[in-house]
Amino acid sequence: MMRVKDYPGIADWPPEPGGAFHRGQSFPTDQKVVVTRIFPVTNEFVTFTCAFDGAEHTYDLRLEDKDIAAEFARLLSRHVGTTLEVFGEFRLDV
Repeated sequence: MMRVKDYPGIADWPPEPGGAFHRGQSFPTDQKVVVTRIFPVTNEFVTFTCAFDGAEHTYDLRLEDKDIAAEFARLLSRHVGTTLEVFGEFRLDV
C-alpha cells in the first residue's frame, strides 16, 4: 500500500497555496491547513481550498491525467475537514 503523498502520478507534494491575498495576511507555510472545498475537475488539476488563520487559500494539485485527477477529487471530498498533512498520509489501495 502507498500513501497519497507518495503516489507517482502526483507532480509535486505538497501542493503550494496560491490565489489572491491581502497585504499582511498570514500565508500557510506547512500542511496543517484544513481542506474546506473541492472544485469540479476539468483537466489534470484538482483545485481545492484550505483554511488557514481565518482565510481560505486555493491549491492546485497536478496529476498525470484528468481521470486520475477526478478520482483524487472524489477521495479528497470525502475528507473535507481534515488537514492536508493528514490527507497526504492516507493509504491508497493500488
